[in-house]
Amino acid sequence: MKKPWIRLVIASSIDGRIAYPEGGKTQLGKGGDRLLLEESLAWADGVLIGGQTLRDHQSICLIHDERLIQKRISEGREKQPIALVVSTQASHPIIWPFFQQPVQRWLLQNTDLFNENLIPNGYHKKINLSDNWLNSLNILNNKGLSKIALLGGASLISSFVVEDLIDELQITITPQILGGRYCWVSCEFKELKKSFNQEGKWSLQESKGVGNNELLIRYFRNRSN
Repeated sequence: MKKPWIRLVIASSIDGRIAYPEGGKTQLGKGGDRLLLEESLAWADGVLIGGQTLRDHQSICLIHDERLIQKRISEGREKQPIALVVSTQASHPIIWPFFQQPVQRWLLQNTDLFNENLIPNGYHKKINLSDNWLNSLNILNNKGLSKIALLGGASLISSFVVEDLIDELQITITPQILGGRYCWVSCEFKELKKSFNQEGKWSLQESKGVGNNELLIRYFRNRSN
């Protein structure tokens, strides 16, 4: 079974938070982080976000850098990656900016909750999720999505961590200490696989300053040992 490469792309405070203590819409990264984000969007076939993240922002990140857009076109791809929304809601308000953005919109849902053949207004396709993420990712891979940027939120990220499906961590550390409960891995998970913390399981690929006192760190999951 072949799954897409999953790249987690987040901006995090020094203490590992991805949102302010009160929750809601949060934008931590500055200019350097925005460029890194757009580069990941240009790399990806699809961008995966949770329903709560969509409700908070009511839109999805787009590529604005014309150089990156032209590169995608030269590769025979659409200007923007497919927006993949994982949600337990049957539909979303069509007045949200998300539904006017120039992207393909796919809704990913559990068939036990909704009519498996009904495509809600504003979406171009509906994908029926399997009983685990590995099988669901195999479905996406078969539909031509071999590279996926995972943007959040914490609940969705945590579900990928639990199944050990993240292949790459791209984290921009911002010079803030936020506190609160919104870590990028849910605080509800008390026990994760011990293998996550074994020596050599994550390999540092890159670390560099990206301006505004922000630091990019990139790790690859080492599955060879």
